[in-house]
Amino acid sequence: MISNEFERSQRQNVEARRAFIKRWAEYVRTHDDEEWSRQQNKLIDSQLQTANEMARRGDTDPVAFIQARDRPRSNDDE
Repeated sequence: MISNEFERSQRQNVEARRAFIKRWAEYVRTHDDEEWSRQQNKLIDSQLQTANEMARRGDTDPVAFIQARDRPRSNDDE
């Protein structure tokens, strides 16, 4: 029972990711490079700002983050 629910959830997740990729590809094809590039820059800058604020407040451990990021991934992580 749990396995079927998990597999259904995984399938829906994959389908949602594929749909997003298709929408993004269509957006990139139909909009000016400068427009979508500017939007991506805003997103990335806001993510970096949030990460820096969290580190300043002590809400995250930068060393632990780097270690987790650099840890070899297993097939189970994909």
